[in-house]
Parts: sequence; structure tokens; C-alpha cells
Amino acid sequence: MVGKRSVMIVDDEYLARDELKSLLKRRHPDFEVVAEAASAADAWVLLKQHPRIDGVFLDIHIQTENERAGLDLAYVINRLTNAPWIVFITGRPQTAVEAHRLHPAHFLLKPLEDSRIDEALEWIRQKQALPVVPVFSPPKRIMIKHRIDSRFDEYEWHTECVDPGEIVFIAKNKSVNNLKIQLSNGNMLDRVNGTIKDWENRYAVLGFVQIHRSHLINLSHLRSLKPRGSEGEDYKVALKNCPSELAVGPEYLEVFREKLHKGQF
Repeated sequence: MVGKRSVMIVDDEYLARDELKSLLKRRHPDFEVVAEAASAADAWVLLKQHPRIDGVFLDIHIQTENERAGLDLAYVINRLTNAPWIVFITGRPQTAVEAHRLHPAHFLLKPLEDSRIDEALEWIRQKQALPVVPVFSPPKRIMIKHRIDSRFDEYEWHTECVDPGEIVFIAKNKSVNNLKIQLSNGNMLDRVNGTIKDWENRYAVLGFVQIHRSHLINLSHLRSLKPRGSEGEDYKVALKNCPSELAVGPEYLEVFREKLHKGQF
């Protein structure tokens, strides 16, 4: 899959913005317009809202502000950490001298020509590398601290080294703010700190999905989804290596079915 560059267009003329946006979508789909502005002031606000913008197509002469508003914005952009590249756009060639002092990625004259835009974007593809997205490496072991109760109201804290694939389901304990974790070997780790949402956010990529407000399951252990009847919940799941069947909350059913349909386990 081709990586995309997120870009912003800054031009006080709507038709000019629309024309460039249409051209990028038609001829250069790897440059995705995620924001557009009619003034330098609006553009600066959007840049702070979209910190991952890779580049800015910037009109130098913004008539609603002043004839060097684009240049002033470029100076501010260049002071940003990980500043986006800039392609200046103007109908006034005489502004090119100062504009080039800002080391833009390219400089385009109005009216825009397809061949010039093609040339500029190909230069950017070659010179401006896309940011490297770190690849998530699933943990081979998860350290889980849990409590073991003994006689006379005493207890000990143990730390279990668990392969994520061994986890069958995670359930919220009633009346207390902690969890219990069912393992495929039959062991249950109790009084584990954290919330259901914490576990789903952290390990969704490993196949953990919430199916009820009180529990989530490891999809790799799913055996079946079946109607529950008239007991208040619509469906329940049966899991491998586990005698328990867990209810599926109505508000989670649609997303759960979608993951099953896509084979996300």
C-alpha cells in the first residue's frame, strides 16, 4: 500500500483551493488534503490542530490579509519542530527571491500547470521521505501481578509471566475495581489491577475484544456465538478451554459481529 502525505492548502481563493485539491485527488492520490484555509491566521490554527501535516501548499499573496501574509506564515512554520515542507504558490514572480530564502520544497506560478505540479510532487517524493511508522511487536510475555488469598485473611502478591495466547478472557470483579484473568490451563489470576478498557486499548492488536461492559475475550479462544434466549442478553459466547459461557452485551454485538465477519482473530 502506497503511503500518503497529509497536506494543507492555504489560498484565499476558494476556486484555486478546489482546483488544486481536485488535481491532487485525480493525479496524485498519495498527497491527501486534510485541511485547507483561506487565511494565514486560519492556517496557523489548523496547523496546531493537525500536528502531523507533512506539507503546505501556500499562496504568498493572500488578498484578505496582505501581500506578504504567506511569507510571514512560512517564517513561523519553519520554526516548528519537524516543520512541514512548503510549496509556494503565487501569481507574482517578483516575490520569488525572498520566498527562496525560506528553502521551500518547490515554487509554483499561477495559473498552475499540471506538468509543473507533477514535477514538484515527484521531487518531493524523492527528497522528502515519509515518516517511518514504528511496527508494533506483540509482547511474547506479559507480567501480571495478582493476589493469592491464604488462611486467616492473609494474602500474597504473585507475578505471573503469561503468554498472551494463554489468556481466554478477562472479567471485571463485582464491587471492586480490579480484574480476574482466566488462563487456558484452568488457572484464574485474581485481583489484577486495571480496567477492561485498559486491556482492550493495549492489546486489541493481539485479538482482545470487549463483548460486554464487564469482560473481554481473546478471539483466538472463541468457539461459538449463540442466542442466549430470554435471559436478558441477546447472545453468549462459548470459549475453548473454558466451561463458562459469557454474555454479549447488546451495545457490543454489532462491532463483535463485524470483527468475526472480517476474520480478525
